[in-house]
Amino acid sequence: MVFVDNALTVYWIDAFCDRPFCGNPAVVVPQADGLSDSQMQQIAREVNCSETAFVLQPAAPEADFRLRWFTPTQEVNLCGHATIATLHALAQEGRFNLHPGVCGILYIETRSGVLKVAVEYKKDRPWIWLTLPECQFEPITPALTQQIAAVLGLPYEPLQAPVVDSLNQDVLVPVSHLHQIQALSPDMAALTTLGKAQNWRGIGVYTRETVEPDNDVHVRFFAPQSGISEDPVTGSVSGPLALLLRQSGKSKDPERDLWRFEQGDCLNRPGRLLIELDGDTPKLGGQAVTVLKGALYL
Repeated sequence: MVFVDNALTVYWIDAFCDRPFCGNPAVVVPQADGLSDSQMQQIAREVNCSETAFVLQPAAPEADFRLRWFTPTQEVNLCGHATIATLHALAQEGRFNLHPGVCGILYIETRSGVLKVAVEYKKDRPWIWLTLPECQFEPITPALTQQIAAVLGLPYEPLQAPVVDSLNQDVLVPVSHLHQIQALSPDMAALTTLGKAQNWRGIGVYTRETVEPDNDVHVRFFAPQSGISEDPVTGSVSGPLALLLRQSGKSKDPERDLWRFEQGDCLNRPGRLLIELDGDTPKLGGQAVTVLKGALYL
């Protein structure tokens, strides 16, 4: 672990945007070797972002580095926006030969396996593409659907059957209209109780009506049981959702392999990301902006 005057270097980075104070903020600790699990959790709680990412030496021989993600209350298996933020920070430091003019391919050891990431520069800021694991979907029972609708404050009758994805254990809830999503005010206490009882990470509500006409899906994501009341932009839920929409015939173009997602508008933190489908394998694409670089004293 590298300290300067007993300080640990940290970055505050907004992911899935091209300007500050938009998208989803994440804190990145690029030199986390030597930190204990409890220290990582304490740091995540202190900065109070939806996720904090810690870069460590890998144990897997095929990986370039190891990445761990913590919410303010727990470690999670996968986080898209904090991974985008991490690669942005590493590129800013020039690590792993990441710099303008170079297309870098790296492999990251995580609790979800070894994940491939590509870093491609567009002018002076990198685009980062994270290959996500494949997943399956399990329908929710009518009784649970009714509970979800009540917790979210949605009328039960118009609610289509939601599913749970096997990658994140997120519930994916479709609604017909954008105004339904914009009006959501979930009962967070009841959502926490329901989510913990079912071992769900969170609930993603989505519609094909969008704020910007060129986008394909509008999303809101609630996960108070994981320490996140509402996540501004959720990359890890977007890959499964793109797969689900294509499998269910909801694509505007059956041959389409690129999806544009929008999220965060209801929190005044608009974020935008891309999902490219390579067969049943989603690739998450986005950019990020460094807002702050500082020293954390332990």
